[in-house]
Amino acid sequence: MPLNSKAEVRALVGRINRAWLEERPEDLPGTLTDCFSEEVVFVVGPAFQVVARGREACMAGYADFVGTAKIDRCQLSDPEIEIADSTAIASYGWEMVYMIDGEERRESGHDLFVFTRTDGRWRAVWRALLPSEVDAVAAP
Repeated sequence: MPLNSKAEVRALVGRINRAWLEERPEDLPGTLTDCFSEEVVFVVGPAFQVVARGREACMAGYADFVGTAKIDRCQLSDPEIEIADSTAIASYGWEMVYMIDGEERRESGHDLFVFTRTDGRWRAVWRALLPSEVDAVAAP
């Protein structure tokens, strides 16, 4: 394993987050395709409910959110990264305020990504979005 693997994973997490925070929905596939395995799975909540399976479905989830939400504020903590052989785990906290369907939402939680290194590249194979229990409260 190269000595700079943690830096590579950190850069990949940054690339994924910059894409959905800064790009137009139609530009996301070009940016995100190389970030995800074809078999990637996205889950939500403490029960790890599957919400998307496969690269195209997962990228569509990002594009749908970006296309419908107006993000007012998003703060991401620095990812904690652990690596064992060809597997990496990256986890970080987040807080966000955004508008969707004319309603302000304030949410926070944690993201957890699992990456594998194949053919010299890290790619996400699993993502868990873990919202805090007190989240998704609309402003009056």
